[in-house]
Formats: sequence, C-alpha cells, structure tokens
Amino acid sequence: MTTKKIFRALILPALMTCLKCQKKITPFAMNADITQFYARHAKIWTLKTTEYTTATCKVDLVDESTANYTQFDRQYYWIGSRVSNLLDGKFLTEPFTTDNNYNAMKVTQEDSTFSSIEHLLQSHQNYSCGIFKVTVLSPDATKYYDLRVKQTAVESPKPSCIQKFEQLSKGLTVTTLYKRTCQSTRKQSENVKTYTF
Repeated sequence: MTTKKIFRALILPALMTCLKCQKKITPFAMNADITQFYARHAKIWTLKTTEYTTATCKVDLVDESTANYTQFDRQYYWIGSRVSNLLDGKFLTEPFTTDNNYNAMKVTQEDSTFSSIEHLLQSHQNYSCGIFKVTVLSPDATKYYDLRVKQTAVESPKPSCIQKFEQLSKGLTVTTLYKRTCQSTRKQSENVKTYTF
C-alpha cells in the first residue's frame, strides 16, 4: 500500500512535468491549417526545395483568400526573366479525413492543364514557416518538398523549421531558391520583361 502511494507521489508528477516539457519542445502546429498560411495579402517565399529547378527568388503573393479558396501570383526568375503565374488554390484535407482543418490545396491555372496538390505537412505555430509536399498531377506524378516562409521570417527562419526540412529531405538534392538579393530584385522588377505561362 505504501509503495503505491510513493509511486503516485513521485512518478505521476514526474510524468506530468515530462508531458509539459514535451509541449514546449514542439513548436509546430499539430494539425497544420493551410488557410492560416495562405492568408490574404501574405507574401510567402520558397527558401529551399527538392524540386529539380533553375528558378530563383520564388515567391507567392496572396491576393484573395476565403475559408475554402485562395488566389495568388507565383513569381520567380528563370533564365534572367521574371515569370508570373496567376494560380487558384482550392483548400482540401489530405489525406481525406474528418479533420476540421484544411491542410492542403489543389493548385490550378486558368487556361492550362497544370495542376498540383500542395500539402502543408508541418507549420510553425505562428505560421511563419512551413514544410510542403508538392505532388504534380501528371502521368509521372512528380513529388518534391518545399521549405516556405512568410516575409516577416525570411531573413531569420526558425531553426527548428529548417531542421525539420533537413530531416525530411535527407538524401535528396536540395536547391536554395532564396538569397537576400531577391528583395531588391523584386523592387527592380518593373524594368524586367515578365512572362506569364
């Protein structure tokens, strides 16, 4: 009887403390909500990707966002020219569950056969940094991972977010798309010919 009381008195508080510590260690949203990430007027940079690409300075400029839908302009530089793609994102839950949060979006472009599923796998709790799995809806179903951050965090992304991306992309070729010069390049972009695909 006394042994049980000692066990309860010592072990249970230790377990409770451990659980509280665990919550502090995990700065990621458990059920990532893509509607919080792609909020209206958000500026979202892709820092790193496992996609095979020669693009640089890739940014999503969110124009409109509702509870079910977002519209954004995806811009990047490719072979010295600025490319601009107006894209629509329909929020969905991936994989299909009864969870209340949307954690993905089907991205399409008007007058184009292009489409993809962009799944927010993990996000920092304040939605300043997120890890996305992108599946291009084509016969070869290309998949890659992106590390995306909001404008407010682009110069100093959370180390824990970068570490999660590095764990996920281990063994894959990672390309860095963002450099500090991307900020000034965007301001000078009026002088650069823009292509829309």
